[in-house]
Amino acid sequence: MERFHIKRIKLYVFLILASITLLLPDVMLRCFLNPGVFTQKYVSLATTLFSVGWVLFFVLICCLVLPKKVGKTVFVVLTLAFSVLSLSECVYYKIFDQFFWLKGIALAGEGSDYFGYAVKMISPEMIVFLVSAFVLMLITLFIWQKPNVEKKQKRILILLPVVLLIATHVGMQPWLYGDSTNEWDVWRKPRIVYKNFNDVNKSLEISGIYQFSYLNLYTGLFPKGHNLSKDDRSMADEYFTLKGEPVPNRYTGLLKGKNVIAVMLESVDTWMIDKEHTPTLYKMMNEGIHFTNYNAPFFGVGFTLSSEFAFNTGFFTPVSASSASNFSSNTFPYSLANLFKEAGYTTNSFHFNSPEFYNRGLMHKTYGYDKYNSAEDFGIIGIEAELDSNLIKNDAFYQKMVENMPFFNFFITYSSHLPYKGNSAKLELAKEYWPDFIDEEEHLEKNNAQVLAKDTDEFFRILLERLEADGLLDNTVIVAYTDHFAYGISDGDMLNEWKGETLSYCVPAFIYSKGLKAKKIDKPMMTIDWAPTLVNLFGLSKEARYLGHDALSTEGDGFVYYETGAWMDETMHYIPSEEELSDEEVVYIQKQTQKAKDTTRINDIVVLGDYYRKR
Repeated sequence: MERFHIKRIKLYVFLILASITLLLPDVMLRCFLNPGVFTQKYVSLATTLFSVGWVLFFVLICCLVLPKKVGKTVFVVLTLAFSVLSLSECVYYKIFDQFFWLKGIALAGEGSDYFGYAVKMISPEMIVFLVSAFVLMLITLFIWQKPNVEKKQKRILILLPVVLLIATHVGMQPWLYGDSTNEWDVWRKPRIVYKNFNDVNKSLEISGIYQFSYLNLYTGLFPKGHNLSKDDRSMADEYFTLKGEPVPNRYTGLLKGKNVIAVMLESVDTWMIDKEHTPTLYKMMNEGIHFTNYNAPFFGVGFTLSSEFAFNTGFFTPVSASSASNFSSNTFPYSLANLFKEAGYTTNSFHFNSPEFYNRGLMHKTYGYDKYNSAEDFGIIGIEAELDSNLIKNDAFYQKMVENMPFFNFFITYSSHLPYKGNSAKLELAKEYWPDFIDEEEHLEKNNAQVLAKDTDEFFRILLERLEADGLLDNTVIVAYTDHFAYGISDGDMLNEWKGETLSYCVPAFIYSKGLKAKKIDKPMMTIDWAPTLVNLFGLSKEARYLGHDALSTEGDGFVYYETGAWMDETMHYIPSEEELSDEEVVYIQKQTQKAKDTTRINDIVVLGDYYRKR
């Protein structure tokens, strides 16, 4: 009898340790997110039930159903996989202030160069959790028990966590309690967020790491239909019809026929542009049209890829998409490259990286560019290719940019990309180029970022110099915008201090042309506003249909919206919060929130449904 009790105690100890081992990844995430977004107490309960249900299901499958060796192997794989996933989510959140969808893992290999930077974000608390999970996993394997239960009992035991998961899932469905009638504050309602499953931070808080992963995989394998229905088409048709053709303004056709070099500035943040470190950028910005309230919101996967897609097409990457590269077979007749080509321009895109990276070689064909040109095409290889100044110094590279006129070129800089500390060959080479800008009394990361931005500034200095020498500057327009804020700075509070009162997503943007009258545009502008702005400025097709607005028009207010549900116009910057609002504010917020929702809906119809191919 005593031996029987000892055996049972060992079984209980094994089950408890196995369960704690698998719970630790979820607990780490919940501790990291604490206190979270939601104030409703049932959110924490629902998260716990989801996690407990999945952990019990995994443990029972491993020790009851699978053969002992297979069960132990599966247990190890689950522990390590979810520990790594939880750690990755925490690190990503520390950098970007948000978690990532599992579909983003598909692009992980393309960010492998910055593994060292990510490792530096791992905190001691995260290490404690990981070590604890690993130690408990080893102990669990050592005392592994296979309960001696009948087949019927096995089924009942395994059915229990399944019932728990289904019950919790059903309980979180809004239709059980009624959908929200107020669109402006759906972010407050966890059941609505859970049902929609399109806000990564809130969805993860509600679901826990296991249910979140399951829903990620399920929606990936069985995505909601993206076929363009008659209702979808009618909705989009009505939206664009009501929007109508843009109203002409004093900028309409002002730069028609001029050459264009559009430059997406990699990570060049507001605080990097000054007279000392970036004199050329500073001059161009202040002598051209300066968009002081330009914002680069992030949608889908990949900050840079999202901004690149939005600038070229006039639409954001849908949140449900794993990458902008998914739409390489789409038709974008009103993309900037296609419209300039229609107007008789040659179109080329340029970047240091290979055409396989982010599948740019194919994507840029989709945008309408004649060719995607990489540094390697011009014999620029190795670390030298990662600094912008080296590309423009190359005669063959420059000649390709200006060989046929009029031209529309799209260039993506790279010098200012992270990392800003640690072992970076690119950073060390930039310091060799610009030793006078090394300031040991300045914050290390800030100074390193300034040195890198200096190299991007040199690209512009040489570009203007060569255009002037060839007699092309008077007839060439430079359009420049930053893809995203400098998220590579490890200290978010310090980054906010450098940016001052400027919002995180507010980044540099300007249009420069010799002789163009200097002008500051202060109204809110976002990435999808570039297409209608440039179409009007260069007198391109009036039939072009976009979601954004001409930033130079006096008609209508500027409007920027974000994946988080926040938005900004000339009256208000709204961030969902628990702050009490007046009835008047609620009405206004509801109206503008609905506007953002409607725009997002049309955006998804156009991109996911390939709306223009089927017109």
